[in-house]
Formats: sequence, C-alpha cells, structure tokens
Amino acid sequence: MEYISRSNIAKMFGNQFVKASTTDKCKKLVSWSWEMLGSLLIIMGSPLSVKSLKNIDECDSSKSIDNNRQKEFTLVLDLDETLIHSELERTSIVDEEIIVKIGENIEKYYIKVRPYAREFLKSLSQLFDLVIFTAALKEYADKVIDFLDPCGFIKRRFYRDSCTKKDGVYYKDLTKVNQNLEKTFIIDNSLSGMQLNLSNGMLIKSWYNDTKDQELKKYQNMIKNGIKQGDNVVTCITEMKSKYPNNILN
Repeated sequence: MEYISRSNIAKMFGNQFVKASTTDKCKKLVSWSWEMLGSLLIIMGSPLSVKSLKNIDECDSSKSIDNNRQKEFTLVLDLDETLIHSELERTSIVDEEIIVKIGENIEKYYIKVRPYAREFLKSLSQLFDLVIFTAALKEYADKVIDFLDPCGFIKRRFYRDSCTKKDGVYYKDLTKVNQNLEKTFIIDNSLSGMQLNLSNGMLIKSWYNDTKDQELKKYQNMIKNGIKQGDNVVTCITEMKSKYPNNILN
C-alpha cells in the first residue's frame, strides 16, 4: 500500500479543490474547516465533555417525573423534517455527526435538531406515551433518536419495516402502535405518513434549518390545552383544526 504522507494528502485535496466549481469549493472549505475543528475539539476534550455533562444533568433533573407509568394517550411522532433534519455535509458547528453502517455500506450524516424539540418531548412525555414511527431504516433512526432523546422520553420506536408500502410510498398504520385509535394520534410533516388514519393525524410544517421556527412550541401548547383525560382524540383533533386553522395545516 502506498504511504500516505502529508504531502500526498495535500496533493489529493488540492486536486479535488482545483477541479471543483466555485460553489463546491466554498462547500468543501466549510466542510473541511468543520472537520478540522471537530478533530481539535475531540483532542482538547472539554467542549464535547461539557455537552455530555449537560445532557446528563438534564436527565437527572427529570427523574422526579414519573415517565414510566402507563399513560392514557399515545402520541406518535415522525422523525425527519418533523423533529430533526439530516444532511450529508456539515453546515453548522452544532450539527451532530452520526456514522451509520447498513450492510457493507457506511454513511455519515449531520443532524440538526428542530427548535424546542427536546422541550417538546420532555413536556409531553408527562401526559402521553411517546412513540417514534419513521419510514427511515432502523440503523439510521436509532442513532438519531439516541442523540435527540438522551433522557429516554420516547418509549417505543417503529421503523420502515413496520410501514405499509404501496406504490413505493410508506404508510404508517397506527393500529400497529395502539389498537385503540380513540386514544392515539400522530404528528407528521407528510400527509402520506398519516394517510391510513387521517382523523388521527396532525400535519406539521416541514423543518430544515430555520433556527427561529416555533412550530413545536405551538403544537405543544395546543395539545396540552386541547386533549384532556377521558377525551376521544379524534374529536379533539377536529376541534383543534377548527380552532387553530393557521397552525394545523390539514
């Protein structure tokens, strides 16, 4: 095997850079800069350690809340573009890098968390059993959920293999999560994701990178005020759609 010296590495990246378009050059510079900074932070240790300790402290502060008891209602949540957004290139220092191995293939993703997502999970886990139902593969989804929800507010996970596939579209059948549809509902950015149980679905605006987005905060307040003990969630969702037509999109 050829020895990979620093000069050879420089030539390799230099050749790639010269051949790239102006836009690609900018993207490569940003990507390489974040990669170098990430490596330095890992070597230095402290910034990443502070982040981990913060998550531990947040989880410890939530232990007094009884999140393990059975709740009356089940809230099913989509993952991509509902709670997070993932890209193949780093665009921000706060992106979380995850490595996913599927068979012989290894993919690298950079994860952005939607504003208020973790607060949303923490708050609504006190009232509902939280479930993720995604059309993504288990190998990818598990790593994303572990990062998104280090405290374990999400109790169950359903993946692509649980979806109903028809004409290339993955549909989510809520009866696979809970047979009692009077107590089960889903929030998804895709109408097809809830097509099999439209009366139990709340459509939310797709999210990609807007740091000022407040949709989850709005939905958190609507749900906490709109669903009470003993209610039929289908009736509640109908009422919320009528009361908040500008927020609930369907």
